[in-house]
Amino acid sequence: MNNTFASTPFLIVSGAGILALMLGLVPNRRLQRTLPTLAGVGAILAAGIMSAVLWDEKRTAVSENFISDKFTLLVNFVFLGAALATLGLAWREPSSADKRGEYAALILLSTAGMMLVAAAGTTIVLFLGIELLSVALYVLCAIETWRTRSLEAGLKYLIVGAVGSAFFLYGLALLYGATGTTVLGRVSGRLADTGLAGDPLAIAALVLIVVGLAFKASAVPFHMWTPDVYEGAPTPITAFMATATKAAALAAFMRVFSDSLLTLVDDWKIPVAIIAAVTIVIGNVAALRQESMKRLLAYSGIAQAGYLLIGIATGTVRGAEAVLYYLFAYLVMTLAAFAVVIVREREVPDGDRIRSFRGYGRNNPVMGTVLTLAMLSLAGIPPLSGFIGKFLLFGAAVDADMTWLAIVGAVGSMVSLGYYLRVLGIAWLEEPPAGEKRLRLPAAVGAVGVTCAVLIVAFAIGGGLLIDLCRDAAQSIFTG
Repeated sequence: MNNTFASTPFLIVSGAGILALMLGLVPNRRLQRTLPTLAGVGAILAAGIMSAVLWDEKRTAVSENFISDKFTLLVNFVFLGAALATLGLAWREPSSADKRGEYAALILLSTAGMMLVAAAGTTIVLFLGIELLSVALYVLCAIETWRTRSLEAGLKYLIVGAVGSAFFLYGLALLYGATGTTVLGRVSGRLADTGLAGDPLAIAALVLIVVGLAFKASAVPFHMWTPDVYEGAPTPITAFMATATKAAALAAFMRVFSDSLLTLVDDWKIPVAIIAAVTIVIGNVAALRQESMKRLLAYSGIAQAGYLLIGIATGTVRGAEAVLYYLFAYLVMTLAAFAVVIVREREVPDGDRIRSFRGYGRNNPVMGTVLTLAMLSLAGIPPLSGFIGKFLLFGAAVDADMTWLAIVGAVGSMVSLGYYLRVLGIAWLEEPPAGEKRLRLPAAVGAVGVTCAVLIVAFAIGGGLLIDLCRDAAQSIFTG
């Protein structure tokens, strides 16, 4: 069914991005600071409602360039949730106080690019979506123009992102050369019909596409930009990149490999599994030595990308289902952790340092509890949602005869306890600095942190419903 109605959530968010930019130009300074964010929040809620309305039926728009299926719509909620939380985390941030129009607009346009990636029906739209989300993030990373490290983060991300995009585009071009089509749904059939499934041209395309998407997902050995960019960028933007950008990269992986390149599964299964294993090991080991919370969460995010790639490597519906569930779990536990970092940065000058959290749980029990739930869930401690997500991923690997990969993941989770529990030990077991005054908890940031902490538990308690939705979404990719 070809229906322009299918693209409504994307149109709402992208249109709101332009509107937010215009609202930032109104003469009244108070309205200038509030209207763009309010427009963004309204658009995100409207796009979420429309995604729910469109759930039951698969639709296409713009001559098969845009696909609205259960996979697209479910992943939309990850992107929209990340964008909504980022607008809350950025409230009264120095980088957004005088640039609220640009700030909200770029977040919305980046979100629109992510939605375009998940809904891509052709390689052209897929590349356009990745570029839209990336260009907006390049600017957001460098938006604190008075800070050298913010400008450095934007420049580093621009250079590395351009390299990753070049690899990805070259791979898509070779894939077109091998198949003669840009429609993702026809690639697998063309490879089978022409007998080019094992052709060097198709394999070269496969390798370049993996490299390009691995850059976006922060997978080893294409992760080198992540710690520096995460540390230098404004913390709300770091939180947005750590969650939404990773989800977009994994959505692209699933859209391409679980749909278009399933014919080549024997060629890409083991290489992706090796990348996942190495990413888990290096991410967790490197995180052990960090003294900055943002760098710790950066290396933690690298390790989490490895866990997510386990589900991709299986090449099965169960693997895709596990990836989708873990994206939701990863979203809330990472946003909860960054909310605590933002609160601490506003309280003390060196709030990003792990040592600045001495006795923090005693001084601020609410955010201390949020931090505890986030760290324990990221470590995979039962019965939190992070544990359920890893259990699903490791189970999918065992079912796909990749038990060794599940073992690597389990060992990596044990190693991660070294740095997650270290943070909690400092926060709860050490004495707080004498005479330290705690500022009033920022309402918007506190609300984001507490909400995400509640969802960490809710996704575990009510995990059955979410898993069912993820299963339906995963099946929609494989069955077309």
